[in-house]
Amino acid sequence: MQSQMGYHRYTGTAPLMPFGPWRGLGQPGHCGKCGQPSASCCCGCRECRKEAKELLVTPGGRLQRAAEAQAGTGTTVDPATMFKLLNVQVPEEVNVGVSAGVGTSFIGGGCCVTLAVEYAPTVNTAIFAVVVMVRDSEGTALVWGRSEPAGTGYRVHECIITTKPGATLLVAALNCTARARWCEVFSCC
Repeated sequence: MQSQMGYHRYTGTAPLMPFGPWRGLGQPGHCGKCGQPSASCCCGCRECRKEAKELLVTPGGRLQRAAEAQAGTGTTVDPATMFKLLNVQVPEEVNVGVSAGVGTSFIGGGCCVTLAVEYAPTVNTAIFAVVVMVRDSEGTALVWGRSEPAGTGYRVHECIITTKPGATLLVAALNCTARARWCEVFSCC
């Protein structure tokens, strides 16, 4: 009886008008279902997909391979130099090649990316440090770093660097295991 009186629920598609509650539909960079910008889409549709990415760095003998990988990205930074940026005094008896690790990755997606880093010490009686460097496709370099005193536990830092897709990420860790995390947003509309 309600449908006869005009009180039925509309189940059709959004009307083709530039106004009304369907403002974002059909615009590039917006979700085709909910109309939100692709980065803010929460409906889980395939058109606006967020993919979690991470880079894990552990201390060890990976420095040579990491240096070779850096050579192709134009980012040639020695881990000892990165730690000097933080004023981390590495004792002479510490072999940076054994107690440090370096990793690189590529950042993609369709819009800005915000990085987070988490780290935990591998040696509880020594200082430890993490350096995160991002170099974008236009040549801008951003560096975030932190050193912690001996006895400090697991740490998480969010929103340390925001960059654009096409950037190269480099993470160096001294006496700790570090993981950089970010989400890449892909819009297939």
